[in-house]
Formats: sequence, structure tokens, C-alpha cells
Amino acid sequence: MDKSLEPVGQCADRRALRVACMNVKYSPNLGDGLLSECLEHALIAQGAASETASIDLAGRSSYGQQMTGRGLVMSALEALPDGARNLVVRAPLALQSRRKWGPHYLEGLCKADAVAIGGGNLLSDHDLNFPTKLALALRSAGASNLPLAIYACGMGGHWTREGERRMRKALALSSPRAVFLRDEISKTRWDARFADTAGQKAEVVRDPGLLAQDTYGPVERSTGDGPVIGLGVMSHVAVRYHAEARISETGLMRWYVDIARTLVRAGARVIVFTNGAGEDQTVQQALAPEFARLGPAVTQARPQTPRELAHVVGSCHALVAFRMHALIAGYSYAVPSLALKWDDKVDAFLASIDRSKWLLDPAEIRAEAAAWEALKAAEQGVDAAVHAAAIAEARADVAKLYAALAA
Repeated sequence: MDKSLEPVGQCADRRALRVACMNVKYSPNLGDGLLSECLEHALIAQGAASETASIDLAGRSSYGQQMTGRGLVMSALEALPDGARNLVVRAPLALQSRRKWGPHYLEGLCKADAVAIGGGNLLSDHDLNFPTKLALALRSAGASNLPLAIYACGMGGHWTREGERRMRKALALSSPRAVFLRDEISKTRWDARFADTAGQKAEVVRDPGLLAQDTYGPVERSTGDGPVIGLGVMSHVAVRYHAEARISETGLMRWYVDIARTLVRAGARVIVFTNGAGEDQTVQQALAPEFARLGPAVTQARPQTPRELAHVVGSCHALVAFRMHALIAGYSYAVPSLALKWDDKVDAFLASIDRSKWLLDPAEIRAEAAAWEALKAAEQGVDAAVHAAAIAEARADVAKLYAALAA
């Protein structure tokens, strides 16, 4: 048996269904924490024990734990060819698995009765990161004899041969009771790549981040002069690490300032924010002097927790952002978004709420034109019937997860 999977301590008697949600709750991207907290809250609302909690796949235990030089690491890996990238990361991943992640998983699972792996874009292969962690999580759940399901994950289309091998081996040993993925694209990819090994085809469910208002409560929206538009800043480094960037780095920086300027001239107020990732915060800080020159109509928000992020986006009349869970949390609060194109997961989310026409590419639309689209979105709002149905489905989908684990 892998030493990283040796049971830790003496497990307590299990009386209630305590669900361990294995995800990246304490990621620097607060969107990951938001969906994790929403899933925990919703499971408890469906009858899970109050001890239901998350196990962070990176072994983190609190918000704000940033990896030093994360942006530089991403840039360095991006510069390497795929084969070299995989070779460079293997040793550090193996060391972390033995020393940190494996013991961390088993300690948390000792207190659990069932496991839900997800949500977030976990079924992806960037430098073998998630294939390594997910394979270890699956083996850990199997070693603890716990029923498990995969829930509300997104799945990427590009997998290395080694990443796929690791996942297949783990799924063959620890098959999930059910697989629930967050969009049709992810389902199609799972069914083609892993369903045969896992013995489960995927079912599409809503993202638990849609339950942000259930989790964090209502937010007051300003009734002062002019709409409040939230501008979510994301680093060009992050865009190109995960997807294709069709606008240059300097072009994107200019685009952010130009859209804010146009919104202010049109009488709007702008809240500039990030989801918390260090590389995004670096961009926000670099642009702060230019935003300051636009006057008091532009303010800077720096949320430190998922609750604060939810309250920032929920207080706006419309959002302009790349990061998906800013868009999802905003939609939970019925805030319409002008989504910026970068990853097909955003396309899939907008399609699921009948808002595909509000997806724009900064490489194709001038910031001035995008500003007027954002103002139009704020004026029109969201379709109340579609919104109510999406929230109701998100609640019902968590009930399906709990039923599968409790069966």
C-alpha cells in the first residue's frame, strides 16, 4: 500500500452522514471557495450532518494562502514544450503527494461517511496537477471504504497521456457511485474518455455557486445616481495559461481602463475587483493609479473571503468579467453579466441560462462599445423565470447528490 494512504489515527464512530467535499476550497481564486461553501451549505440543507466540510486538495486550511511567485511559475511552465513541462512537474507532485496531500486527505476522510469530489474545473490536465490530486483523492476514498460521487465539475478537452493514465487507474480501483458534471461539453468529454473505466456516464447538474444568495443572504443594491458596474480584472497570464488569449497583455490592460473611463463618462459608477488570485491582484494594483485618475466614481474592492466576493458582485447592477464564479455568483443575485470570452466553460454557463449573446471577446470589441453593452445589460436585467428555474434546479441537483451518497 502507498505510504501516503496509510490511515491516520483512530476513526470515530460514524452516526450521521458527514460528507467530505474534496475540492480546492482555499484556492487563491475565491470563486473556488464560494462554490465549495455553497455546496457544503446546500448539502446540510438537504439533510447532511452539520460536520459536512471540505478537504482542500492542495492541503490548504484557510483563505489567503498564496503561492509565492505563482504568476512567474505559470509563465515559466507556459514557455516549455508539453513533454518538458510534464517531466519538470513530476517530482514535485510526487513529493507533495507523499508528504502532504495523502496524509491530509486521509485525516479529513477519517471523519467522513461519504465523499463528494467537486466542483470546479477539476477534471483538467494542466501540468498533471489535477490528475495527480484527483487520482490520490479517489484512492484515498477507496482506502477508507467510503462511497463517493463526482459533483459539479467541469472537464477540459486536452489531456496528456500520463494524466489520462493516472485518472483511469484510480477510477478503475475506486469507481464513483455517480458522476454529475456542470455542462454538456464536460459530459460529452467524460463519457468519451472515462465513462467506460468508471462505469458511470455523467449527468449534467447546475453549479452550486448559483446558491450564493442562499448561502450568504441578500445584498442591498445602491439606489444612488447611475448604475454600479462591477469590473472583474483577470491577469493575461492566467488567461493564456488556461486558454487562448487573442488580445495582447498591454491591449488587455488598456481595455480595462478604457471601459471604466467610458462607463464613468456615461454616468455609471465602477467597482474594480478580482476573485483574489495573486496574478489578478498584481494587475489590479498596477492599474490602480489609472483608475484613480478617473475620479471618485471608480472604487477598488479587494474581497478576502467568498462571502465578501459574493457581496461585491451582488451589490452591482451589472458585471463585466472573465472569471466564471464571479459571473455565477452575480447571477445568483440576479445581476446580469457581460462575460468576457476565454474558456469554453464560460460559454457553456451562459448557454445554460440563455445569455449567450452577452459573451464578448475583448480582442474583437472595443472597450467603448462593450461599456454600452454593459449599461444595456444593467437596464434589462435577467429573465426572472429563467433565473428562478436555474436556482431551483441547483437546489434539486444537490438533493440528487445526497441521495446517491446516502443510498
